Amino acid sequence: MTDDPWALCHLDDSFEAPVLGTKGTQLLWFDDREAVIDYLQEDYVDLLADVGELEEDQIEAARERFALLIEQSFDERGLVDALNDLSSGLRRIAWFGPLSELAEVQDEFATALRRYFWSQYDGDEDDPDAWIPEEMWPQLVEIAEEFVAEGEF
Repeated sequence: MTDDPWALCHLDDSFEAPVLGTKGTQLLWFDDREAVIDYLQEDYVDLLADVGELEEDQIEAARERFALLIEQSFDERGLVDALNDLSSGLRRIAWFGPLSELAEVQDEFATALRRYFWSQYDGDEDDPDAWIPEEMWPQLVEIAEEFVAEGEF
């Protein structure tokens, strides 16, 4: 894995989500943005197709729509919003971006993860969601798995 891997966290947003609890949540790590995009266009669409019980022609239309959105998006936040609109009621992307941003940006998921991280590592009480220095990124990756499993967001 690279020094600054990309993460994708998506959760079950379907009617079965309350029954499944956090079992439908996935946090995946990738070497770069391109690998995440490949996953979104293939495996993620397949997952949506399965949950949404889509027919083959609907799956192909979804792939085409995802490809168009990816091509037209200028930033990750806009892409996530557009993909979440398309997959509403099935799955929701909570995070899509590099570890370096997860360690410092003000985003609902990233902030909640840092707050959880610092609660485990005796962080500053005055700044409970402070940025995480690069030397602690390996611990952040480990804690992220625990955070997702706990369903703290």
